[in-house]
Amino acid sequence: MRLRPLTTHAALLEASGDDTFVRYDVPATLEHHGWAHGSAVAVPRRSHLRRLGLLVLGPPADVEQLVGELADGSLLPREIGNVTVSAGALEAVAAHLALGEGNDWEWMYAASPPDPVQAEDRLAELTEDDEPEIRRLLAHANPRTDARPFEYPGQTWVGVRGPGRRLVACGVREPSLAGYPILAGITVDQAHRGTGLGRAVTAYLTRAAVLEAGLCTLGMYSDNDVARGVYTGLGYGDIHRWSSRRLARPAGGA
Repeated sequence: MRLRPLTTHAALLEASGDDTFVRYDVPATLEHHGWAHGSAVAVPRRSHLRRLGLLVLGPPADVEQLVGELADGSLLPREIGNVTVSAGALEAVAAHLALGEGNDWEWMYAASPPDPVQAEDRLAELTEDDEPEIRRLLAHANPRTDARPFEYPGQTWVGVRGPGRRLVACGVREPSLAGYPILAGITVDQAHRGTGLGRAVTAYLTRAAVLEAGLCTLGMYSDNDVARGVYTGLGYGDIHRWSSRRLARPAGGA
């Protein structure tokens, strides 16, 4: 077997070529060790929703060899329910693991605080008393979001109220499982889109995160060109493109 075990975050980071997603989104203490083959690495990791999945990154040829050896050797924990792989290497994974539905998404980070933008003065911090309104807005205007209001510690929610004090925009900053700030739930009611509220929420939360921790991360679905323009316009970059798919059957027997 040509796999190289990766038992520490430092080893995983080195094998990945000092990849920023590995640095800022994979916890420093690995729940399960990873593996490398050539320039590809794989490691079980929990997503924002605390579900265990397999992260795979690298060129398709090396990814196929790596995942093939993991599958043939039944080395993957049975709890793994999904795979996240570098865009372009999905077919290499599908050659060895049965994949179901999923989505394509992007991760990026900012290391400089954005300048203030219009409408930030309309923002107010939201509390647990506002949770029902937040959930209604997310369900109505952003049903695909992974944001979970006040379910995880360290959340800072902000929002904008419109006519009748109705919540029309919101977003959250919270620590990721790796300990770095991540934004989620950036949402604007359909009737108020195009007015700069999403940009204001993002700029405010990003600035606070960068000033506090030195950077801020976020994820977005790849089909949201408007959001990408907002985020890159506020200084987000180093875009990682991913494909995530559910496993159609258990990954392995380890």
